[in-house]
Amino acid sequence: MLKTSKLLLLSVALLAATSGLATAADAKKKVAFVPQLIGIPYFDAMKAGGTAAANKLGVDFIYTGPVDANPVDQLQIVQNLVNQGVDAVSVSVLDASSIAPVVEAAKAKHVILFTSDSDAPNSGRAVYVAQATDEGLGDMIIDEMVKRVGPDAKIGIVSGEATASNLNAWIGYMQARVKDKYPKLKLLAPQFAGGTAQRAAQLATDIMAANPDLKGIIGVASSTCPGVAQAIETAGKVGKVIGTGYCSPNTARAYLKSGAFAYTVLWDPAELGYLTVWAGKQLIDGKPFEATMTPEGMSHPVTYDAKTGILLLGEPAVFTAQNVDNYHF
Repeated sequence: MLKTSKLLLLSVALLAATSGLATAADAKKKVAFVPQLIGIPYFDAMKAGGTAAANKLGVDFIYTGPVDANPVDQLQIVQNLVNQGVDAVSVSVLDASSIAPVVEAAKAKHVILFTSDSDAPNSGRAVYVAQATDEGLGDMIIDEMVKRVGPDAKIGIVSGEATASNLNAWIGYMQARVKDKYPKLKLLAPQFAGGTAQRAAQLATDIMAANPDLKGIIGVASSTCPGVAQAIETAGKVGKVIGTGYCSPNTARAYLKSGAFAYTVLWDPAELGYLTVWAGKQLIDGKPFEATMTPEGMSHPVTYDAKTGILLLGEPAVFTAQNVDNYHF
């Protein structure tokens, strides 16, 4: 009887251990995305795309970020996810100069850290999921502006966080495009509004007041676009100062229809969110990226440059009053 009881206990213990191993093996992998800030339409769309990918691919998706564009807060959130042992963490980098130690900390804990939407190319990140090339975005917004104001106009810039690598890269390529193709165009030094539309509105108002011959203003962040457009409307400059920016159709729709914005340049952030989670799953599974591939659940191919480690969603899109209602993000 005692022997039978011992055998029964041993069987129960073995069953429990086996069940525990199965549970661990079957546990869903976790992919996180940390945006530059939460609560704005652009990153809400990325969240929606990431959630769709997680449901399609069978992973858990974690979306968490700072309430404003604060690099210190963002890095703390990323570090917390690394400490929790999340399998893969992606981040839209606010400060490229300070993320490298977090990448190293992630590697030490066998957590894959990569970037999406905004890069830190020298940080050691696993891959950068890019919406479009920085050069393509810079060229497109300048070329479209010149079509409307001519090649010798004066243009202002209101950007977001001064340390955001993606915004600074776009500005850099704008400046290069002007220098190479439109040498008579005067591009004013960028002003930085952080992550608030209210501050962007004040800066845009100041730029127009200081430059009565201003022909256009570019908002270089989705959070600055409403402020720039509102400033143009408030100043009674609709049609006189051409507004534009990198912002979603939903963010810009009213301003495109009022004429405060003539066009905006962007991509589909929901698709970018989807591609981000797909890339995280590929990295977790140890699957290589091919030069050209169509991810499961996406309708078009994406490209990968092994030399730069950039996974590219595609070409930028231009939204106007005529086509904006065809898009819902």
